[in-house]
Amino acid sequence: MAEKNKKKLSAFEQQKAETIKKVSDYKLQCEANVVAILYKDPEQLYNTDIDLTSFTSNVWKVFWQIAHDIIIVENKNILDDITIGMYLNKHPKLNEKYVEYGGYDTITAAMGYVKEENLDGYVAELHKWDAVRELCEKGFPVKDRLSDYTDMSEEEIYNEHEAYLNHIFANSSAGIKSVNVFDGMYEFIQELNECSEAGMPFYNADLLNAEVGGFNLNGNIYGLGAGSGVGKSNMAFNWIIPSAMKYGEKVVMCINEEDERRIRKELLIWVANNIFNEELHKRTIRDGGFDSETIALLKKCADWIDQQKDEHILTVIPLERYSVNTVIKIIKKYSSAFGVRIFILDTLKESFDAKTDEIYKSMMRDMVTLYDVVKPSAKNVGLFVTYQLGKGSLKMRYLTNNEIGQAKSIVDVMSVNLMMRRPYEDEYEGGAKEIIGYRPDGKDGKSKIAIKLKKDDNPLITFVCKNRFGISGGHQVVSSCDLSTNTYKDIGYCNVPQDF
Repeated sequence: MAEKNKKKLSAFEQQKAETIKKVSDYKLQCEANVVAILYKDPEQLYNTDIDLTSFTSNVWKVFWQIAHDIIIVENKNILDDITIGMYLNKHPKLNEKYVEYGGYDTITAAMGYVKEENLDGYVAELHKWDAVRELCEKGFPVKDRLSDYTDMSEEEIYNEHEAYLNHIFANSSAGIKSVNVFDGMYEFIQELNECSEAGMPFYNADLLNAEVGGFNLNGNIYGLGAGSGVGKSNMAFNWIIPSAMKYGEKVVMCINEEDERRIRKELLIWVANNIFNEELHKRTIRDGGFDSETIALLKKCADWIDQQKDEHILTVIPLERYSVNTVIKIIKKYSSAFGVRIFILDTLKESFDAKTDEIYKSMMRDMVTLYDVVKPSAKNVGLFVTYQLGKGSLKMRYLTNNEIGQAKSIVDVMSVNLMMRRPYEDEYEGGAKEIIGYRPDGKDGKSKIAIKLKKDDNPLITFVCKNRFGISGGHQVVSSCDLSTNTYKDIGYCNVPQDF
């Protein structure tokens, strides 16, 4: 009776079902390859954008789910027979399917013929056949093209069908959407009011925040360039880490010119001077042989730091050999698994595995690649990048993006680019090119109090060279920045004359 009541498929539906079955057969090997790589190298999970819905085969759904739960939920990085067995002891139903599908023997067989470096290609194939399957389900004519699609990329298949649709709608305006920007303005104002573009404030930097709106973490890259010894690494630390602690944001800091010992020192010094307001200089840390008062202060700082550690605010990752691919893996891993929204790269330079002798071209490509990972449509996180200015900048008073030299295109993907320098001797108070700035005053901030640059203030001049959230190239921010004590505070604004 059930057979009689079973709905008979039409010829079209029968053909569609057969085509979908063929697509699934094409896709099966891709699924096996992707899962096999994850079992060979579990860290690769963080380099993919796939989930359970990416799989069609029940076999590889089961094996993927096991890998995902062990890596993400149990936070383990080994997928051997013992680890899997311990996990499946807690999940008997999943274990039944695992055994039914051949268990670890199936995994071992699949791992024998895959290479980790081919993961991107396998994932791309996976997405391609998903797209073809959907085209088929929507009634697109793909049946006679399947064998051709095996040698085509997803983009090529897309272009083929785009041309097909363009041909159909060539004389139709149905697909054209126009917007009257004069309409809905009141609603738009409400949206702007409720969805501020202002980001996490840079710590103790009200004037800079007024210029750039803080650090917007929604898929933006911020750059900070300076000459050697000016303090760009310190500024990245002093601006971001304390603010992250205040707002409960997690930070991952990738460093390639120092080690974690320097960060520990910076943290101790910052806490001493900024939390307890007790003067502690780097030279004191450097020289060792602490007196009892210094020991007591350092232990007090350590106690305060210890109270913060459970929040996992700061993770430092020293990069022995800098590669943009390593940084990308870190961003993907920590954003996906631990919800990190702030990443610091200190310092941007040429990848050791760059495939060109032209450093500036390598760095430009690296920046584009980094943006593709952090942008709103991808991981949607904030990346703060420090970089070294060229020697030519040492002769310039007014810093612009031109000081990056041939690599100036790296700023194309930045939302904000800052540059900073110390004053020249003749720019201090009484010098031939003395800089006289001003400090906003009064209730409305429109009153101005004149300021002059004094050496005892350890002044620093910050140029806003690019700013998608405000004005760039106007006045500069003057601050007091003592690298010895990790203290920073605003002084005012100035207007450095252009170099001609």
